[in-house]
Amino acid sequence: MKRLTPNFIIILIGLSFSSFNGCVFPEMDPPENRAIVRFLNTSDQEININMINHPLSGDGSLISINVAPNMEGGNNNFVYENNAIDSYFSIIQNSDTKIQIIANGNLVKEWTGPIDHYGIAVNSPFNYDSWVFEKIEPTGNNIVGKIIFTITNDDIGN
Repeated sequence: MKRLTPNFIIILIGLSFSSFNGCVFPEMDPPENRAIVRFLNTSDQEININMINHPLSGDGSLISINVAPNMEGGNNNFVYENNAIDSYFSIIQNSDTKIQIIANGNLVKEWTGPIDHYGIAVNSPFNYDSWVFEKIEPTGNNIVGKIIFTITNDDIGN
């Protein structure tokens, strides 16, 4: 034990000198910003949203989201840098994604691409202009925002 103590002191002194000389541990990468994909149901019916062949599933499996009237649903998230909506569309750009609305067990709406800016008059999850970004209080998973697509009574035929 007496023999280890001088070596340990020498190591500590050496480490302290190296920190004064600019030798520091590599800086960690800053955390990635993440956003959640959410659907807001403003209709008066409970709906189920099916995202078919969506890249956010990871393996092409079905993402199914049940959303009550006047509630938001969905918890898939993705990494973005500057613009969350642009990053989201870059993820689905070359996919054969379909998004369906099921109400009362019936398919009432199905959207497919192409992706574009169609203006605010066209409500489609493949329309850049139909999505809104909202910042949220950061969580432990680096989720700092959400992108929201709103589904209305017109979308389900009411």
